[in-house]
Amino acid sequence: MGSAMTDVRAQSPISRLRQAYDAWSLSKGADAGWLDLLADHAEMHSVLTPELPDDFAAAPRRGKAAAMEYVQTLGRDWEMLHFTPERFIDGGNDVVMVGRCAWRNRATGRIVDTPKVDVWHFESGEAVSFLEMFDSLAFMRAIPFGDSMGLA
Repeated sequence: MGSAMTDVRAQSPISRLRQAYDAWSLSKGADAGWLDLLADHAEMHSVLTPELPDDFAAAPRRGKAAAMEYVQTLGRDWEMLHFTPERFIDGGNDVVMVGRCAWRNRATGRIVDTPKVDVWHFESGEAVSFLEMFDSLAFMRAIPFGDSMGLA
C-alpha cells in the first residue's frame, strides 16, 4: 500500500509559508502550523528593541520552545482581528511576506492595525531565521506600558 504523504520539506519554502499563513489567518492565530517550519535552532527577531519591558515581541527568541512561548504569549495578550498576506516575494531560501494585520490588546482594548512584513530564511528545508516588522509606535501605544510613556 503506497502513501500519498510526501516530505513537506520537499515543498518550496514559499509554498509551505503560503499554507501556514492561510491557516494562521483563517484560525485567527489558533493554528500556529508555521512553528513546524522552524529548525530546532531557529532565531526569531522583531523590529522592537529587546530592552522594551514587554515579554511578547521585544526579546529575540531562539529555538522551537521559545517560538511556542511567543505564540502562547501573543494569544494571551492579543486578539487577532485579521491577518491578511497580500503578497509573497520568492527568493528561494529567502521569502518575504508583505501584508496587514490587526490585533486588539486584551488589557487595554486598544487596536493595532498595521502593515506587516516578515522575512524568512531557510536552510535544508527548515526556517532558521525570522524577522517581523510592523508599526512599532502603534504597538507601544496599545500596550499598558505605553500609558506610562505618554504614548497612549
